[in-house]
Amino acid sequence: MAKVVIVCSSHSFFLNNFEFMKWTFISAIILALGCNKAPDKKKEVGESSSIIYAEKFEISENKIIVNEPWPGAKQPKEYTMEEAPKKVICTSTTHLPFIEMLGKENTLIGFPGTQYISSQKIRKLVENKDIIDVGRDGSLNLEIILGLKPDLVFAFDMGNESSSLDKLKESGIQVVYNADYLETSALGRAEWIKFFGSFYNEDQRADSIFRKIESNYIHLKKLTENVEARPTILSGVVYGDTWFLPGGKNWSAQFFNDAGGEYFLHDNNKTGWLELSFEYVFEKAHHSDYWIGVASFNTKQELQNQDNRYGQFQAFQNDRVYNYNKQVASSGGYDIFESGYARPDKVLKDLIYILHPEIIPDHKSYYFQRLP
Repeated sequence: MAKVVIVCSSHSFFLNNFEFMKWTFISAIILALGCNKAPDKKKEVGESSSIIYAEKFEISENKIIVNEPWPGAKQPKEYTMEEAPKKVICTSTTHLPFIEMLGKENTLIGFPGTQYISSQKIRKLVENKDIIDVGRDGSLNLEIILGLKPDLVFAFDMGNESSSLDKLKESGIQVVYNADYLETSALGRAEWIKFFGSFYNEDQRADSIFRKIESNYIHLKKLTENVEARPTILSGVVYGDTWFLPGGKNWSAQFFNDAGGEYFLHDNNKTGWLELSFEYVFEKAHHSDYWIGVASFNTKQELQNQDNRYGQFQAFQNDRVYNYNKQVASSGGYDIFESGYARPDKVLKDLIYILHPEIIPDHKSYYFQRLP
């Protein structure tokens, strides 16, 4: 059986700073899910298999192909599907919900930065020493990993193959690159459950789970298609001298649109992330109806203590500042950084409830809450 190490860390180790900055300083919906781009392939909800939304991987006969294993990669990576792994390690918390949804959390034996894990089931495995911490402060402990003898490592890379991953491969451990964070849509990111399903020989189960998420998302999106009033939305905060926030065609901006809102930069054509001055954002967005996504701030007072100018925004004055801090593990991990990527339908439902509570009046928000 092929050695398989599924490496998963709280915010992902090699992607840690990049992902955290996006989620923390960009927007409440920073789910690394993609821009406003329709898939070329069409499928009606309810049909089975095949990859519809995801662009960075495909399944061909008995091979799993990752088309862009890291940003700018020249060649794809191909993996042959063999027996399902018994012992795996992951490097990003974003991998964890897929494994748990497939009922395979007991295969996890290692994770770098276990303190960031939000899942109660997986935290219990950590507490029972069934999952070992295999890295701290952004590095993998190769000695611990080799001692665990994993079957496979699910890893990710931000620009080129890291020396740590090279050493794992040199030691005979199979490293599988996961590039879900490069997807350009929310459903494309969520469809990576099929990637994990293929390794675990759970293709049908993965497809069934995804189809439910897809159906939920499309149903929710339709609820807001004809809303008459679309509240304007501001997102992100200043970090240093720069306001980090998503471009107008970024996946997070698409979340706002699908929820029946209007992102204040909706006319911007950038699919990536913007770095703007406070003055520019204030000029364009000080009258925005809602401010959604304010990093790690838990109260309006904390927010204003960081920069007194925040108090000049209309959304701040009208008590319409929301953050994604409703589900935070005792160890400090934000669940939206973990399960939010796999469940865009839950994220969308929360946002609809914020912007148009009359549409789903009985909903109990899961990720988001208003700052006191």
